[in-house]
Parts: sequence; structure tokens; C-alpha cells
Amino acid sequence: MRRRIASADPDDAEAARERCLRLLATRARSQAELRQRLEARGYAETVIKSVIGDLARAGLVDDEEFARSWVSGRLSAGGSGRQKLRWELRRKGLAEELIRRHVDEAIDDGAELDSALQFARRRVRRGADAAKELARIRRLLLGRGYGFETVESVLRRLPIEEEP
Repeated sequence: MRRRIASADPDDAEAARERCLRLLATRARSQAELRQRLEARGYAETVIKSVIGDLARAGLVDDEEFARSWVSGRLSAGGSGRQKLRWELRRKGLAEELIRRHVDEAIDDGAELDSALQFARRRVRRGADAAKELARIRRLLLGRGYGFETVESVLRRLPIEEEP
């Protein structure tokens, strides 16, 4: 069941600002995320623009820094490919150019292959039926946002590197 959001006074800029600050206290957010939250509460467009603009000028909302930080955090957690990172940033409302720049700067083909190979090595089950295990690893890697070429390259290398 979807939670019902109480409407706010559409012209109350101070309440909108407080709402944004509460949201930002839990984690960094993109301008689009804040906009969506304020729109859902029923704030007027002029209030939304004003509040988000003020927060951006104060350095509290910065899509460039948000993208860099998001990618860095996801990479340090391990096991995410470029496609997944791009998808996540699109969902956060970031511009395509910004997404492409930060994801491509952080991950090149070699780094993505290394990350996928490490992930697959951690997940492979020794002694399992090889064909079923490779299919399972393929699904895991694709689900983590690794590209098809990267996945196929990992699968070609994985059986050779398995311990007996």
C-alpha cells in the first residue's frame, strides 16, 4: 500500500526548505529528487525553484558532486557495472552528459572486467554443474549491470581459473 503524503501550503517556502534540509540530512540528493519530493507535497513551482536554487547556491545540492560521490560509493561497495550505475543515476534525475562523464571517468573497460571477475570468483560455487554454474554467474553479472561483452569475457576466464 502506498503511503499517502499530506499536502503542504503550496506557497510556504520555509516549510519546503525545512523539508529539503531534513531529506539532505539523511543522504545527499540530486536536485531532481528534491524537486520530486516537493512536488509530491504540493508546493508551488516558484517555491520549488527558489528553494532548490538557494540550496544549490549554498552548496548543499550539487548534482556534479552527487554523481561523483554516488559512483565512488557504489564502486567501493563492489560488484556494480557501468550499466547499473548509469541506470541508478538516471533514476536520480541526473543529466545524461553528467552520468556518462562520471561513470566513464571512474570505470574503463579494464576496471569493469577486473571488478566483474572478482565478483564472479567470490560467487562461484566449486563442484557445481559447470553449465548451470556459468548460467547462474551470467545472470548475477548481468543483474549487477555488467555489459554483455564483459560478462562473456569473465565466463571465458572463470573456468580456467577455478581451483580443482
